[in-house]
Amino acid sequence: IADSITTAETQKYTCRTFGSGVVQTFNGLTFYVHSNCPFTLIQFTHNHVECDIIIRRGDSGLIVQVEITINKVRTVLQNGHILVGTNSVSVPYDHMYQHIFAYGIYNRLKSLLLPLSVTWHSVPGGIDTLWVELEQELSTDMIGLCGKHNVSGKTRSLNRSTLTPHYIHLCESNIYGYEQVKSIGCAFFKEVAQYCGNTSYIWNVWRTVSNCEQPSCAGDLVYVEQGAAFVPSCSNPNIQFFNQDLTSSCVCPNGKVFNDHVEDSRCVTVSSCPCVFAGRTYEPGDIRSTKCQSCICDSGKWQCSENICPSKCVIEGQFVSTFDGKRYVLPGKCTYVASQGLNWTIRIEFSKKGASLKTVVLEIFQETYTFSHNLVKFREEEVTELHQNCPDKWLHPNRSSMNVQVHTSFGMTIQVQVSPELQLSITPPTNHSSMISGLCGNSNGDTTDDFTTSSGIVENSAQPFAQSWSVGVCTADIPPHCIKIFADEKCSVLNNQTGVFAECHGHIPTDHYYTACIQRTCKCSSHLQQCLCVALASYAKACAGVGIDIGDWRKDTHCSEYSFNKI
Repeated sequence: IADSITTAETQKYTCRTFGSGVVQTFNGLTFYVHSNCPFTLIQFTHNHVECDIIIRRGDSGLIVQVEITINKVRTVLQNGHILVGTNSVSVPYDHMYQHIFAYGIYNRLKSLLLPLSVTWHSVPGGIDTLWVELEQELSTDMIGLCGKHNVSGKTRSLNRSTLTPHYIHLCESNIYGYEQVKSIGCAFFKEVAQYCGNTSYIWNVWRTVSNCEQPSCAGDLVYVEQGAAFVPSCSNPNIQFFNQDLTSSCVCPNGKVFNDHVEDSRCVTVSSCPCVFAGRTYEPGDIRSTKCQSCICDSGKWQCSENICPSKCVIEGQFVSTFDGKRYVLPGKCTYVASQGLNWTIRIEFSKKGASLKTVVLEIFQETYTFSHNLVKFREEEVTELHQNCPDKWLHPNRSSMNVQVHTSFGMTIQVQVSPELQLSITPPTNHSSMISGLCGNSNGDTTDDFTTSSGIVENSAQPFAQSWSVGVCTADIPPHCIKIFADEKCSVLNNQTGVFAECHGHIPTDHYYTACIQRTCKCSSHLQQCLCVALASYAKACAGVGIDIGDWRKDTHCSEYSFNKI
């Protein structure tokens, strides 16, 4: 290890390593390590979350392996690849504990459990620059090359006569034996230039005097030493330049944005941006239509006509879609007010065994109707012929082998699927002027107030909102996660680009239905195939609702035996 020196100008909570072994600690201590052994860069525990970052350099001097372990999730950077666990991932990547994304010419891993990020720059053969940044001072013991980030520790300012010999010595140590690896020397010179600050004359001349070429950028992008870390794109053209970090970046020429919907790194005007829907790309001026509305692609955004189909609230097990289209998951197997208005209330009760409905109760005026699996009751008596038992003044029911549909005289429609699993769909009253409330929201066309509780407070999350509409004691007893074994393989039929559901992909995205299928199926206590078929049927019904006929999907997915259950 060469001589070390401490400076006062280093950013407070950043530890860097670059070149063939230069390390700059949190406290500004700068030294050189020549070794191809694994080294702990930083290790600590904060709020019971463990963090361990290990680096190893290869014979070229470049870092050839980085292991980042946070909360037992292991991320490995090696051979230009990113492995999370055993899976190779691409950028951007979202995980429940961390995000990995492009940050200028770098890649960055940001922990969601710790105030920590790791940023690195890849070159042919490895990584030439890597830094760890802490967003706050942590009161915890740290070990590793980065040292401790005790900002009140002793630092001392240096004049040029003291600083220059030290950096000359570091430069010599850094490049000795690696003269042919251009990125080793250039990584060092860039760090020195950054240390001097972007207002220094050195920042404008360092590449010329060191003979270090600018990084190349793909396609239409151009390199800038100080540019936006996140480049305006067709997906997000309004990123505010003055609100974000400046770093070395590849950016579009003035007046253009990055077309992130294609793979050839092109820059286009906003008016030339394509649109994306359900994984398919549409050019400006393209139109997509259903029986409910028509949309045209304009400057990367969809401009849609008014939706002429009536809004619906759908409750399929624990999954709810409100009248205004907000989707969420119920937290507990409880009894809830699904929806209520003037002179009517619809309640749902969950089974205690699985996350599925046990009963649906409709109270209208002074009458009560109860729907359960393969059974309908009116005034506690079983109904076989609905028209003979229901007062025509209020209800006009229809019944099939699987569904009971009720039309009220004031324009509300209720459809209850009674087989193979209880599900509920509600179309609100026409021209309703009275307040509608409950799990289904208020049907006012605004999703921002859908989580209005029974006491009139708008919540930010589903759990307190849903619990406010529970009847009796309600606890969050539906597990948020499950083990995906059978579910992953079987539910993927929804996303198959050439499969039976493919014709509907351009009209209704599968993401919500695929997630619901995974959760429903892997939490199924028994009859896995039936749980799967119920989940697939939810997507098929949604497609039929916008006029898309996807054919005999039950036959293709081995669900035929669940389609004709007789009551």
